[in-house]
Amino acid sequence: MGADEIVQKLKQQLAELSEGKLDASAIDAKGHLFDYGYVDSLSAVMFLAWIEESFGVHIEDLDLIEKYTTLDAIARHIAESA
Repeated sequence: MGADEIVQKLKQQLAELSEGKLDASAIDAKGHLFDYGYVDSLSAVMFLAWIEESFGVHIEDLDLIEKYTTLDAIARHIAESA
């Protein structure tokens, strides 16, 4: 699975986690997850658990804040880890 396809799945999951507050098509894959308000502390934990369950890739909480801050970065990491 390529990074672009992974980004689409990540966008869809963020939209579902937002319970209707976000539309998947409006999510900027290059936007900082916390700065753009795509995740908060609770949804971030749920998002990371979903990533691990769906892709078999574990991402530490701190890495979401410091290293993988955008959907593009997360998708590249998942694609490289698969």
